[in-house]
Amino acid sequence: MTFEVTPRRSVVVYLKNVRQARQLRRFGVVSYISEKMKYAVIYMNEDDVASKSALIERLGFVASVDVSHWPEVDTTIGSQGEAFEFSVDPSELVDEPAEEEEL
Repeated sequence: MTFEVTPRRSVVVYLKNVRQARQLRRFGVVSYISEKMKYAVIYMNEDDVASKSALIERLGFVASVDVSHWPEVDTTIGSQGEAFEFSVDPSELVDEPAEEEEL
């Protein structure tokens, strides 16, 4: 039996009233609710994001819905996969202790 990772995506739901935020549990896993800034973060399967976000947006207590773009972001550093070489100047590797400043 092999383990298969189901692709998931986070959806940020901006609320008009935070009291009804618990109703969002039927659409996915509610990860975080901010009462001060009036938003909730929901994780759901990638296949259901389009259909469920349209349903969430129609709710009366929802101001707007934003889908996370994190899976689309390229997380590699640099361009074209170039290798970086870090070098240290030998003069910076002096074993002398730094002098403390007097106040």
